Amino acid sequence: MAGIYGVSSTKTMTSGATAADQAVTGYVRNERITLGVSPAASSSYLWTLSTPSGSSANKARLTASDVAAPAFVPDLGGTYVVTCQVDGATTYVLRLTALDVAVSESVEALRMLPRTDAQVTAPSAGVVLYYSSTQTGLAFKTSTGAVRKVSFT
Repeated sequence: MAGIYGVSSTKTMTSGATAADQAVTGYVRNERITLGVSPAASSSYLWTLSTPSGSSANKARLTASDVAAPAFVPDLGGTYVVTCQVDGATTYVLRLTALDVAVSESVEALRMLPRTDAQVTAPSAGVVLYYSSTQTGLAFKTSTGAVRKVSFT
């Protein structure tokens, strides 16, 4: 299948996971994402990046717009829309969702901002751990979208 893919240290898309128009979650804010096109046997590329409202154009920008594998760093949680026109003819679109993650170094603890269950995107695999204002406590969402409150006994 042809299309765009994105690889970061926490998320890897394979060439088989791409499509002409794809939405993918599981990327982390402030983590470099390297983009590519599958199949890669093309001669020209024209990449564009649309960022979420409030994103800084100086931070979340492509390293180049005319190379086979540009990269960018999402500076906010939200959806980034990547478009690539290959050989002046075929256009692919990829919607990447970056998540906010914060670690408090001073107390060696994980700090989570409250989110409603509806605000948390289901991961493509595994679970997402978050503080649920809907569940009023620590919760996780599975790749199927099921929400479970974490209980401590």
